[in-house]
Amino acid sequence: MRVALALSLSLAQAGCVASAANPPVVAGALRVSNAGEAFGPSDGAAARRVADAQCGAKGVNSSIYDRFDRATGEWVYPGGCA
Repeated sequence: MRVALALSLSLAQAGCVASAANPPVVAGALRVSNAGEAFGPSDGAAARRVADAQCGAKGVNSSIYDRFDRATGEWVYPGGCA
């Protein structure tokens, strides 16, 4: 129990723990907006079409980690382009 607690505390101090408030975003993440305007949380399908168009023939690498960023009004695709 002490080892697990110590490990989780050291990971939290190192900033390696992701949470709902701070989800992981990798360097190759693709962020899309609606022609410079903010998307809404219910605009996932439209955001996906924009992301596919930006990525070209192979489209966006969509996953369960795709999310809406309320602070910027952008949809974030952590997998980037396929």
